[in-house]
Amino acid sequence: MITAAGPSGKSRLVRGFLLFCATLLLLAACTNGDGTTTKNDLMVLHGEAQGTTFTIKYLDGLERDLSPSVDSLFRAMDRSLSLWDSTSTVSRFNASSDTFVSSDVHFRTVVSLSQHLWRITDQAFDPTVLPLVRAWGLGKEGRTELDTAAVSTARSLVGMDRIRIAEGWRHSSVVPPEVTYHKADPAVQFDPNGIAQGYTVDLISLLIQRSGITDYMVEVGGETRCSGTNQEGDPWRMQIDKPVEKHVQQAVVPLRGESLATSGNYRKFIELNGKRYGHTIDPRTGRPAMNALMSASVIADDCATADAMGTALMVMGPEKAKAWLVHHPELDAYLIIDDGRGGYLVWTTPNWPRYEDRIAR
Repeated sequence: MITAAGPSGKSRLVRGFLLFCATLLLLAACTNGDGTTTKNDLMVLHGEAQGTTFTIKYLDGLERDLSPSVDSLFRAMDRSLSLWDSTSTVSRFNASSDTFVSSDVHFRTVVSLSQHLWRITDQAFDPTVLPLVRAWGLGKEGRTELDTAAVSTARSLVGMDRIRIAEGWRHSSVVPPEVTYHKADPAVQFDPNGIAQGYTVDLISLLIQRSGITDYMVEVGGETRCSGTNQEGDPWRMQIDKPVEKHVQQAVVPLRGESLATSGNYRKFIELNGKRYGHTIDPRTGRPAMNALMSASVIADDCATADAMGTALMVMGPEKAKAWLVHHPELDAYLIIDDGRGGYLVWTTPNWPRYEDRIAR
């Protein structure tokens, strides 16, 4: 089911990434900068947001506390992309009829990037999967027995082509412009959870950069973006976990100017009719993705793409994920695969050793 992208597929990913970066730069221009750093004092922010924890480290000789700006950004993300807030943009979109109008630039950016990633992954990444998530009991509602009729109905609502952004918004005189979204069915839903944390990491990173800080690490719910070096002058070291319940180190990844996100099916399960299922839904089949891929870690330039692609690779499964990655060398990946004998195998993209070489230095 994989569509071999070839050179044209790579160019589509690059074009989508460039459009995404252009939007982020526009957002960054609206963030106040405070000057440049003069020496390397480590500042650490830690807390809870978006239903998870976050850790932010940066080197700043001016010892500026960026927590008010970071907290403000998290609140903006909740107002835009939180499914738990009935007044958020995404909740209002999900509750709307076949037409929805909003000037929310974050919602527009995430929907646009999701449509792009949906196309290039042969529909493996699909945030309209929310009706299926709920039908299978993977949402906040929960479920103990499978309702096959509900699953069948939900399948008819899935597909990013069922959301259309009206043409012409890029030329609007309103800043930010009001955008009209058309839903093929009022019951079409959008779930940003597969990309929202990565997108938030990117925005926080841009906020830090606008302050003139070049050495930082931003982590939200395990999704990470790093720049420069840590206080010892070394690349920031991130951990990939073993596919077990507890957080046990499988590999260390030194990052310098990259983003890392990991998706896995080894910690979150549901049990329906006495059978256990992983939490990742394959939007193309309408069922949980049941394959040998236990964990997929992706390195990309931006964290939103890394976040979404981790989910997409889990849906594809090991062999199709490998085939897809061959045609997308702009991404690096570390796959942990069930060997069928109670253990696991590791497969990486050809460029992965360059990260391990950073440790040796």
